Amino acid sequence: MSADEPDVLAVRAIAEASILMSIAFVGTIFGGFLLTVWLRLPALFPPPWNLLGVPVGAAGGASLVYCGAFLSRHGKGTPYPRRPPNFLVTMGPFARVRNPIIVSWGVVMVGIGIATSWTGLLVVMAPAFAIIQAYLVYHEEPILRRRFPSEYDAYRARVPRWIPRLR
Repeated sequence: MSADEPDVLAVRAIAEASILMSIAFVGTIFGGFLLTVWLRLPALFPPPWNLLGVPVGAAGGASLVYCGAFLSRHGKGTPYPRRPPNFLVTMGPFARVRNPIIVSWGVVMVGIGIATSWTGLLVVMAPAFAIIQAYLVYHEEPILRRRFPSEYDAYRARVPRWIPRLR
């Protein structure tokens, strides 16, 4: 393995993660749009109230970028499972909630659903949340327990999975 090969692998993993996350992001939005159209779902926030979704989506997007960068910088890895962080990050936004990246993604989706009046996007979020919950509980958390045994158990005991602690 050459000295440049780890850099190539990192770039490849980042590209792969970006593509997969983009597909999931666009697929969820498109699914919400189709569900809204097919079922003729009414807007939960009709105009002009739908504009409330713009700052919600923007806040979620800003938080998503910040949390991803924070995890990469402090964990010396990426949010992508193929290039996971080398260290358990328990500070910053990760001191408030164990999954701030996923929470941020959900806030983006809710903001987009409100802003576009696509109620189906909000409906699609329920099964998406159930899938994400199952993935975390049965896949990601056991991996973290193996990689950081006592540190992760202590972190889990003091930081909630979904609802941020604001104090």
